[in-house]
Amino acid sequence: MAWPQDLIRLQDIDQELEDIEERLSDIDLRLQDDSEVVQARAMLKRSAEAMEQAQRTQKDIEFKLQQIETKLERSGQRLYGGKVRDPRELADLQAATKSLRERKAIVEDTLLEAMIAREEAEAAHAVAQETLETTQTEWEAMQQALKEERDRLQAHRRDLQEEREALRAGIPKSALDSYEYLWPRTGGMPVAHLQGDMCGLCGVKVLRATRIKVEKEEEAYCDGCRRLLVA
Repeated sequence: MAWPQDLIRLQDIDQELEDIEERLSDIDLRLQDDSEVVQARAMLKRSAEAMEQAQRTQKDIEFKLQQIETKLERSGQRLYGGKVRDPRELADLQAATKSLRERKAIVEDTLLEAMIAREEAEAAHAVAQETLETTQTEWEAMQQALKEERDRLQAHRRDLQEEREALRAGIPKSALDSYEYLWPRTGGMPVAHLQGDMCGLCGVKVLRATRIKVEKEEEAYCDGCRRLLVA
């Protein structure tokens, strides 16, 4: 292969190597990113705390209700046991019993709300647990896929680098120097094909002398964009 074709191949390789480096950098960042798993764990922790609080609240209300029911039972025994005969004491006992029943009704309503809240908290915790498991599984699968892709890219990069060095050995030093100089100034496109008598990249019609140089596989530059020209 003549050196102008080597130069075009070198440009293709260098462009591909740039793409590989960019992808490898992206892979490295993604391999370090476990934010979704961290968020899922945090959500699970918050849901566990909320569930435990709801369970404690329900137990506290159940204990309070049990206390009221115990007092009501004792009050009923005194009220209907026939031992209390004093009218004033009976009236006080009846009032106390009525108050306890009213408190019981209120606490029962509160308990019902607490039971609903506890069920909702347990359901939310179950969802958070499932979400974490799914997120963890998907993250691990993605990590494995990224590592495999990284290995493939690194192997391909080594092959390209070996081919690159072999190509450079057959290209004149002056052309290589120009190539490297133009690379950053042309956005990684320092070489252009001559299409007829026009530059394939900038579209400028080149001089006849330039076209002859290209046809003779001599070092030539576009009269417009100053890129290296090859047939």
